Amino acid sequence: MFTEQWALNQAINAAQQSPCVKSQRGVVLWRRASEGKRGLYLAAGFNHPPAPFRCDGSVACREACNKVCIHAEADALLKTPTRVPDRWSLTECEMLHIKVVKGHATASGQPTCWQCSRLVLGAGLKAMWLFHKSGLQSYTPEEFHRLTLKNNQLPVLGG
Repeated sequence: MFTEQWALNQAINAAQQSPCVKSQRGVVLWRRASEGKRGLYLAAGFNHPPAPFRCDGSVACREACNKVCIHAEADALLKTPTRVPDRWSLTECEMLHIKVVKGHATASGQPTCWQCSRLVLGAGLKAMWLFHKSGLQSYTPEEFHRLTLKNNQLPVLGG
């Protein structure tokens, strides 16, 4: 049940909840079944301004969107329950990010959001997935962060 295709569908559903006029993004956070542990849905998130603020679709809103909104990755991590029925940790969990246009998954470019890459790395997730033209691509959190820094021409400190 907790496959990449399932995660893609969940992330698409989450992205469709985004009120953002510029770009609807969604993620799902889950754990696969393995070694006697059942699969587990943890949370889904989408990009949005923090309450009580709203997306108004203006030029100013569109230009500041990535700086003033809660990104889908952060939203999912904020929604992650602190207790679940069985023992787990985020190191067993995967996250899949998607951009949706007119209700359909759209291929993303290379990792570029340094805010989210550091959250993914800091949370200690097992994997980060992006949907590219060639299909779903899995990254380790460290690889995802390194690529993000490289794509933003930022230094990789200590590494």
